[in-house]
Amino acid sequence: EGSEVETEWAGQRASRMRSYESASAASGTGRNFITHDSVRNQCALLNNQLTQLVDLKREAVSALDGISGLARNIDNSLRPVKEATEGLSRSLANIEKSLKRTAETFEQLEASRRLQHYIDQGLPRCTTIEMVEASVRDGDFELSDADVDDLARVQDYLSAVEKLEASLRFLDAHFGGIDSPRGTRERSRTRDSLNMALTHCEVEFSNRLMFVSQVEQCVQQETKVGDLAATMELRVDVLRHRRLTQQEEVPESPDKFVNSAKVAYLMERRKRELRILNLLAGAILAHGQGNASSEALFTSYADVRATSMGERVGRMMRSTLAEALGGPLESESEALEDLLGTKAEELQHMKWGGIQVHARVWIQYLEYTLAQVVSERSFARKIFMEERDCAAAFALVLNGNFATIASHATGIARSRKTPEKVFVLLDMLTAWEKERALAETLTSLGEHGGVAGQLASKVQEMYTMLVNSARDTYREFAMAVERDDVGGSREGKVEGTRKKVSGLIPTPTKGLRLILAGPQDGHQSQSSVPENATIHPLTAYLIQYCRRLQQYPSASRILNRRATGTTREEGEDLAGRMISRLLHTLLKNLKIKVQRLSHGKQASDGQDAQHFADVFMLNNANYILSRARCFEHAEALEQIGFFQEMRETVHRHKHSYLHASWRLSVEWLDMVSEKLGRHSALQGGKEQAESEKQLKQLLRQFQNTWKQRFRTQRAWFVPDPELRRDLRAKLTEYLLPGFARCATALDAYVTASGQSYWKRLFPLMWERELLEKQIEGQLFEGL
Repeated sequence: EGSEVETEWAGQRASRMRSYESASAASGTGRNFITHDSVRNQCALLNNQLTQLVDLKREAVSALDGISGLARNIDNSLRPVKEATEGLSRSLANIEKSLKRTAETFEQLEASRRLQHYIDQGLPRCTTIEMVEASVRDGDFELSDADVDDLARVQDYLSAVEKLEASLRFLDAHFGGIDSPRGTRERSRTRDSLNMALTHCEVEFSNRLMFVSQVEQCVQQETKVGDLAATMELRVDVLRHRRLTQQEEVPESPDKFVNSAKVAYLMERRKRELRILNLLAGAILAHGQGNASSEALFTSYADVRATSMGERVGRMMRSTLAEALGGPLESESEALEDLLGTKAEELQHMKWGGIQVHARVWIQYLEYTLAQVVSERSFARKIFMEERDCAAAFALVLNGNFATIASHATGIARSRKTPEKVFVLLDMLTAWEKERALAETLTSLGEHGGVAGQLASKVQEMYTMLVNSARDTYREFAMAVERDDVGGSREGKVEGTRKKVSGLIPTPTKGLRLILAGPQDGHQSQSSVPENATIHPLTAYLIQYCRRLQQYPSASRILNRRATGTTREEGEDLAGRMISRLLHTLLKNLKIKVQRLSHGKQASDGQDAQHFADVFMLNNANYILSRARCFEHAEALEQIGFFQEMRETVHRHKHSYLHASWRLSVEWLDMVSEKLGRHSALQGGKEQAESEKQLKQLLRQFQNTWKQRFRTQRAWFVPDPELRRDLRAKLTEYLLPGFARCATALDAYVTASGQSYWKRLFPLMWERELLEKQIEGQLFEGL
């Protein structure tokens, strides 16, 4: 309708324009002439046309509104149809997907049923050791077809297990949220088949692992016991380690171990079985049900390998047990079982002889166990791919052995403290540090946590406990040497009145009496100083003690808490200071002992007690000096000034003995010589008689003093020949010149005066040769 109106309006406009042009032409005014009427008519016409146009527009808008409403109605009518169409499309897609999933389900169910029969057949059985031994006896060193196919068959079986696990995962995902009896039944059947397959893997793993251990025993019979670890692994690092530890008969290359067709055949079988064990272990750990399956695998592995290692260690222990115990045994197996079965509590209260035996056995057991560490760790790495799994299995294998080692170490460490216990503990620690590389292998397990971490902690705690026990025992011994001087004053007291400290020996004095004197009388004298002033037993013991300490390069580091990380030079200096401190403590102890003895004898023996003390201290200081010069750390002792101090001590006691013991005698002789000159000038009278009386008194004092001291000091013993000769020479040099002057003057006076009775009164003054003979031949001989 709008088009027709517009066409009509255009036609009318064209007609009006023609009329206007014809009128203009008739009037002669042209196109530009417009009259008032014409304009009004035109405006009216335009107004009418605009009114019509507005009406037409209104009608057009109304028409368009109608069209829009009609379109909305059509759209509302078509929407349900569209939704229905989309729902139908989705239904068709779901149907297609369901059909596809159903096809996959039937395919998985069919595959599961096919694998069920394969799984039920189980893994190929491992060859028995009897068959291998029979082949060896027959000289048949070729692998059979079944043996060659074992690896491929195991791989096929494990591939089937993987497929079965994939089917189970599919069924769990498909039927997991659906209440389907058939689906539940199929899932249960598939899961049971997978569990059965893993059980077969675990059983076969255990069987083949036991077979490998038996093969190793056969190899061991063909090789030396000491070469077993290297024979098993054929690893260069094992040989390098054994060369570094200076073990004998170490071949240049691993190939020299395989020196027979039999050994080569057995090693080839072992190599193939290790590959199969690796596959089985990987499958069990990958498809197992969490930690329970892993623990079961590790436990099975540890049971077999621990038994095998225990047999190897036991065989080596039995071969050397009689030597360790110091005599033949009726049953080495029973003796070894009894020794290893001793509990820590029993060791703590065991006598010293038993402790020594168990310590020697402990050292051997530790060495033989550590000798298996490299081979067992390498063996575990061939089976378990993950280092954490390898560490866990390896730790379980060693757990039993190190539980025994730790238990015995605990018992020995907590046993009664004696001086000799230090050397036992040092022997144990030296055996541990001798295989430091292997020990660090154990302590490095701590980073893996779990059982491996527990084993590493146990090993570290055991080492720390042994070190602390050695330090405590040595410290108690040094304190006992220092405090032993107080023991004499308490020996009269009742034993129960002494204050006891838990874990220590009753008193230091008693402990030292036990190790030095052995069985003695029930009541000792107040001092244990030897009656002949010779070397004290404690001095001899401490010299041997220090000499034994130097046999342990790590003794200074172990026995000193602040010595960790010291260099070799620092360790020697520290060892020298430790020895110097101990020997100085000894001298202080001996000095107090002999001083107490001197005070006790002062009233009865006069000054002899002091002279005795000088000779006693001289003997001991000289003994320490002479023996310490032969020490391994003599250079360190020289650097810290120990020898200089000891030389000064020897010189001081020697000088003190000579002057304190014989100074008065020399002064008396000089006084006699001086008085004889004045006495000869006197001519009778009271003054001469008084002078003669004084001379006789001086000579009598000298003669009696000499006889008494010679009788006493000839019983004293100076064991060092050089010191004895020097002491006699010093005495001769100190005493005889004055004696000779006095004897010459006296002889001249007697000859001039004719008073021969002086020879009867003082025969010693005319027996110089006898005096020299007594000094040179009898003094300090302990007669």
